[in-house]
Amino acid sequence: MGAATAGIHGGGAAANFPPPPAGSEGRLGVTANTIEQPLPPAERALVAALATSWRDLLYVPGPDFISPLEPALFRSAFVVIPADGPAVRVSSAVMPAFGTELCRVQLESLPSFRAEMLGSFFEPERRGQIYVMSKERDATAARPPDRTGWSYAGPPLAERLRRVERVRILRERVVARLDGQPVGWTADRGLVVDVSGDQPCLLLASARSAEEAIFVPVPRLYRALLGSAAVPGATARELLGYGDWAGDFELALETVGIRAG
Repeated sequence: MGAATAGIHGGGAAANFPPPPAGSEGRLGVTANTIEQPLPPAERALVAALATSWRDLLYVPGPDFISPLEPALFRSAFVVIPADGPAVRVSSAVMPAFGTELCRVQLESLPSFRAEMLGSFFEPERRGQIYVMSKERDATAARPPDRTGWSYAGPPLAERLRRVERVRILRERVVARLDGQPVGWTADRGLVVDVSGDQPCLLLASARSAEEAIFVPVPRLYRALLGSAAVPGATARELLGYGDWAGDFELALETVGIRAG
């Protein structure tokens, strides 16, 4: 039987990058080849709205949910249910540029959605549903995913994520050389979810698809994105997908606090 995931689609899957500012300057030289991609005000307001207790964190089940190489990392479109206010969908905005894929995290208010189709990190027994083709391939039906790695099977995260006290933006700034020419970009790559009395969680943009983001419940190697010492093969540059960049490349990361209201 063939299977397809049940998505939660937002209104804008593609990034809308503004034209580069003239005269942008980096340590590798002065260049107009610069892209700026911060979160717009409406999405920053949604980040502020997430800085409260969460009632649930939902995901779309499917074949790419867990990677065998990174079993503690989850790829999906996510839906955060805060204690107050509407649900918020977290995915990515992706654009090809400078011979690579640039991306930023994307947040959208989700007034309505089919909760029964989504799995839950708070209640792992709720695995959501996928559409499965019949043997005759003439009809589809929704059913819970039964394959290993298609849904969350770890410990419930309800106790941790009910203690969210702050959400910060993780911003990357890059200056590099491409074919001898200086280029650069700034992008809001993800969210740092600070939990009272525990390690932070990360929600990161994925350059692979606009229909997914990356959820890291426990940072481990990804603490390199927060200023901790990196281990070989897991530097911030490599974790963000720039390990194969051939020319000069300088990456700086910062976290940006968001004030409610």
